Amino acid sequence: MTTIDGFEDALREELLDAAEDAVAEHRDDLAQESGDRFDAYANRHGYDIGFIADGIETSRVERRGNRVSATVSWPEYTSLYEYGVSPFTLQASGDQLAFLWRSPPEGTRPPGAPSFVQAESVNWGSVTGGIPEARAIRTALQVVGRAMRGEG
Repeated sequence: MTTIDGFEDALREELLDAAEDAVAEHRDDLAQESGDRFDAYANRHGYDIGFIADGIETSRVERRGNRVSATVSWPEYTSLYEYGVSPFTLQASGDQLAFLWRSPPEGTRPPGAPSFVQAESVNWGSVTGGIPEARAIRTALQVVGRAMRGEG
């Protein structure tokens, strides 16, 4: 068997260089693609969730050993929209549930009305049907993955 000294090491470094270049080239694409998808989702459903697209953060590309990575982070509560929320009932345990009514719009709270509302249960999403799943991140991962493989 013939061997070429250093061939495997050189090949490994070339592959890691190519992977690092691909991750660097497409890292921000994932943030942009998912942000655009969340914006379109918000428009379809009448949601004010611009904080998601505005709050996406990406890390620089890191190379450690035989791994190349970059991190994309979405703001807290993004998963509620990404995966959706089925209607559910909040049930009080012990004391009743209390919801603060801090700054109601002018004229919406009758004179003498309490500053909080109490209930034994609340059917959240019973009128709206909950929150439909956006699939913005999962779809963006597929789109960017295809682009990184040269398929799109």
